[in-house]
Amino acid sequence: MRIDSCRKCGAELEIEKKCNVCGDAIQFFCHNCGNVTDEQIHSVCYLVDMNHNLLRSSVA
Repeated sequence: MRIDSCRKCGAELEIEKKCNVCGDAIQFFCHNCGNVTDEQIHSVCYLVDMNHNLLRSSVA
C-alpha cells in the first residue's frame, strides 16, 4: 500500500474511500489538520462500473 503525506501539514494520510471496482484507495484524510484529498477516479474502473450498471438496468 502506498503511504502519502498531507500537502498541508506533512502528516501521514489515512484512506477515506476505496474504489468500488478494484479496491484501491481513491481518497485520503488527514487526522492532523482535517484535510480531505480530491477523489482520484480510475477511468477504466469507471467504465467497468458504468457497463455493469447498464447491464443490470437492462436486465431488470
